[in-house]
Amino acid sequence: MGGTRIVNVERLVRKRYARIVLALLLVGVAGWAFLPYVTHRVAASAFVNSELVRVTAPFAGRLSQTLPHKGDLIDTSASWNLVEALSPDRRHLLDLQSQYALARETGALARRQLKEIAALDSELANRLKAYQLAILDQIRHEATEAEADRTGCLQELSQRNEIGLRMTTLTETGLASPIRSAEAHANREAASTRCAIAAARLDVIKVELDAAGRGVFLRAGNSGVTYIQQQRDELLFRQQELEARALQENARVSQLAWEIDAERERTARLDNYRTALPKRHVVWSTAASPGTVVTEGQTILDLADCDHRFAVVELQERDFEQIRTGDTAAVRLVGSDEWRFGLVQQIRGSAARTDNRLFAAQIPSLGPAAISVEVSLPADDAHADGASFCDIGRLAEVRFRRPLFDLAFVAAVWRRLTGAGDSRNASNVAAGG
Repeated sequence: MGGTRIVNVERLVRKRYARIVLALLLVGVAGWAFLPYVTHRVAASAFVNSELVRVTAPFAGRLSQTLPHKGDLIDTSASWNLVEALSPDRRHLLDLQSQYALARETGALARRQLKEIAALDSELANRLKAYQLAILDQIRHEATEAEADRTGCLQELSQRNEIGLRMTTLTETGLASPIRSAEAHANREAASTRCAIAAARLDVIKVELDAAGRGVFLRAGNSGVTYIQQQRDELLFRQQELEARALQENARVSQLAWEIDAERERTARLDNYRTALPKRHVVWSTAASPGTVVTEGQTILDLADCDHRFAVVELQERDFEQIRTGDTAAVRLVGSDEWRFGLVQQIRGSAARTDNRLFAAQIPSLGPAAISVEVSLPADDAHADGASFCDIGRLAEVRFRRPLFDLAFVAAVWRRLTGAGDSRNASNVAAGG
């Protein structure tokens, strides 16, 4: 039975159409395997890379026990406590607090002095008012007295005028001597003079009374009023100085309060260095273990960006003109069947200087006549895994689509198949030798 089956298989293989089908199948498989190299530019080598975010210690201290570990994925932008200060410097805060207390006490003292000056000024104002009322009352009495004196003087002058007229009549008739008439006229003139003096004195008193009603005292003996007013003027100047001092101290208190709050925030930050680590980053490396002491500027963590990965592709120099920034490329990680599409974001020649950015994966130096192409990879939650470090460093296959009729590629393939390129190079070497 088994021998019959083997004979049937041999007969089937010996048939011509079977051999033709097998040959076509082999040719189809070979064409299918070679087709991507015809329709695409396939990179000689490629790997996944990403930029690093380096976190350093802002001051000397001890690393926190809650420090993220290598391979942890930072999925939220929560604040992390990274460094704890060993001996924070609070001298500046204490100095600001002492200045704040001194400014408050100085301002309070100035306000108390202002209250005392206000009370003293009120007392001096009352004394000045009482003195003014007393002077006004005195001047009014003097004015009444002067008015009575002037009235009596006018009545006496009227009487002296009548006596003088009678003496003149008697002298003319011979009943009185001229001497008596002269005495009567002299007494009349004296009374007239006294009346003029009384009227002038009354006018002076009225002027003093009017001035005293306005707070101006014209009598030379009222020196006490000038002293009280001088005291009030001195108190006014002192009050202005204290008000300016109080305003200055209030402004200083506000400024020091703001500086104290800022210094407290700064010392709080120095006590515990808390910072928000970027989302969607994986802890690529840790420079020290939790609980160890670090110095200022020492590296704590290196974080790799999982959302902005890119594939670093090495191509031949002759492909430089055929690839442009923004072109689409197909990327497949080695070991995976999933193809993803990215965009060309940078092209660098073989003689370009080394990129100074921090990368998670080490970029090897380019070979002769080679270019480096960066192809951005789309953000993918499935590959954002801390355990696999977001696939950073994995090898990849990258294909760039060719134009429909790439004659240069066809000519290059033909030269490789026929060996024309090798013979031409050999002839060039012989000619040069």
